[in-house]
Amino acid sequence: MKRPVEHKDLLGFHFLSNPAFSPDGERIAYRLSRPDLEKNGYASDIWIADLTAETNRRLTASGSEQFFCWSLDGARIVFASKRGEPRCSHAKGNAATRFYSIGVDGGEAELLFEIPHAANAIQALPGERYLITTVFERECDGHNPEGADMMVFEQLPFMANGKGYIGQRRIGLGVYDGTKGEFTRLTPPLMDVARTALNAKRTAALLVASDYRDVKLPDNAVYELDLVSGDCRCLTPSLAYTFKHAAWSDGEVVVTAADRRSTGVNQNARVYHLRDGRLGCLTPELDSSLGHAIVADSGYGCSELSGAIFPSGMGLICCATDVMKSRICSVTPDGRLKTLTSAVSAVIDYAVSDRRIAYVAYEGLNLPELHVLEGGAERRITAFNRPLFEELSLSQPIHVSVEGGDGWVLDGWYMRPVNFREGERYPTILHIHGGPKAAFGDVYHHEMQCWAARGYAVIYCNPRGGDGRGSAFEDIRGRYGDADYRDLMAFTDWCVKNLKFIDPERLGVTGGSYGGYMTNWIITRTNRFKAAVSQRGIANWVSKFGGCDIGYYYVEDQHLGTPWSNPEAAWAESPVRYADRARTPTLFIHSTEDFRCELNQGFQMFTALKVLGVEARMCVFRGENHELSRSGKPANRLARLREICDWFDAHL
Repeated sequence: MKRPVEHKDLLGFHFLSNPAFSPDGERIAYRLSRPDLEKNGYASDIWIADLTAETNRRLTASGSEQFFCWSLDGARIVFASKRGEPRCSHAKGNAATRFYSIGVDGGEAELLFEIPHAANAIQALPGERYLITTVFERECDGHNPEGADMMVFEQLPFMANGKGYIGQRRIGLGVYDGTKGEFTRLTPPLMDVARTALNAKRTAALLVASDYRDVKLPDNAVYELDLVSGDCRCLTPSLAYTFKHAAWSDGEVVVTAADRRSTGVNQNARVYHLRDGRLGCLTPELDSSLGHAIVADSGYGCSELSGAIFPSGMGLICCATDVMKSRICSVTPDGRLKTLTSAVSAVIDYAVSDRRIAYVAYEGLNLPELHVLEGGAERRITAFNRPLFEELSLSQPIHVSVEGGDGWVLDGWYMRPVNFREGERYPTILHIHGGPKAAFGDVYHHEMQCWAARGYAVIYCNPRGGDGRGSAFEDIRGRYGDADYRDLMAFTDWCVKNLKFIDPERLGVTGGSYGGYMTNWIITRTNRFKAAVSQRGIANWVSKFGGCDIGYYYVEDQHLGTPWSNPEAAWAESPVRYADRARTPTLFIHSTEDFRCELNQGFQMFTALKVLGVEARMCVFRGENHELSRSGKPANRLARLREICDWFDAHL
């Protein structure tokens, strides 16, 4: 007997991430994480899938594992873990990172070494050496003889979502030499590294990085770092591009990059070869997002691979979002993308070997599992979440095509309540995705399934500004709240007219990030929605310029003005400007450490509604950031879901 989804089912989810092939390509190590309500966190261990023996087995069991790599001989896994106590007396706060080693056939993990810095990646090098991506704290000029409790900022950005106030921090590379027991920094003090790719011999690395002192701009560069001598040289000294990734392919450097000339910072990247400081485009007609842009709330800990490209025996491999799917693709000789994974809806993490691809992906209404592509054949090799989902009665999203504005046809979906009865009308929630350069698909959304289980119909679509449809569809610079709003209202109109089970007198609206912005915007434009939930939203683009980690360049790029130059443009697209028009009871959800859509944005809109006498409530989650709905502490994620449902229950 199946049952409806409950909020607490989140606690039974298994999240897979970070697949990595063994050197011979026959095994895949990956991380498996599970919510732990008692500790209000996530327990993470390393598992190994043996493709020859067709087995999956857990390698570690402490629940404290972070990131890892294979040893060069494939006999051991070296991993960072929070188990044990740090030994580094000169590490600042919790900055020390401990590394352990364990045989792939099992046994006890052994402490290998420790460094007095926070780290987030490790790769094995020849000669018992390890390349480690490390957080380096840079002291500012001046001193603090009083020992005052203060922070000093001399650069932009000075904060980052999920990282807090970063001060003068840089992400760099260092090498731990096991024969000497020494850790040595390799990258220059002002360099901030975004991506790293090793050559076949693991003697050199390509870096995508920014080298700056005061303001980190969208322009960056590609560098070649000699891992033996430490010499670092820029390969793109005069190119004004945003580089996403760099790798060696058949002896030459290939990169993904965008010049931002056509659609600004959200412009889709293309693939280039890099020779003698010049770029040659390999994909001149490419207008697809190179990355996973499908919105979902049931992944955790996945790699950040936007714009990544990996050479292999199968060609240049990437992930791309096409309309409502994100799939593994290869670059064809004529510069187009060939889809390699057609059986899944959304790839959220992946790794490439010479003849196989391992990928974590949503398939139907199931949580992401590990899959392998080999010889053109796709197969799923894990089923951690199947037992739970076999118990659940789910609402199947139904895809529809709806005429939007200016001749565009929109992709949309509706979900009936789980216990749907023909002839009845149901309260309905319009859900708006974040981004805006993102997209909904037909994958499992825990929050939407919870609403459907509670008796709500759910409707959602991909308005203009979203991903997967090319630049003409995606570009809404200077038109926020215009084309996208008209698309959302056209879709809502279609649903009310054609879906007779929707009660037009009991409509609610919600969304997060850009979706929170649009929720704020909608309640100042129409009273058709009887309740709203604005999550991690934006109220004021003018103040956002100096208040968040990306505001100093994003606001000018997307809203065509700065506070001193054309502030009217950003102010015209700010919901708080029109707050006196709002009448909709609104719940605001925000987090204290959200540095992407800062807490003050929520307070501005909340304050305006309270002063104007509009019913409003604001829930602020301590210690959470912009990722609350996706990777927040389990108790906070459950409380967020409850708050949303309670608000809609009370008003719809």
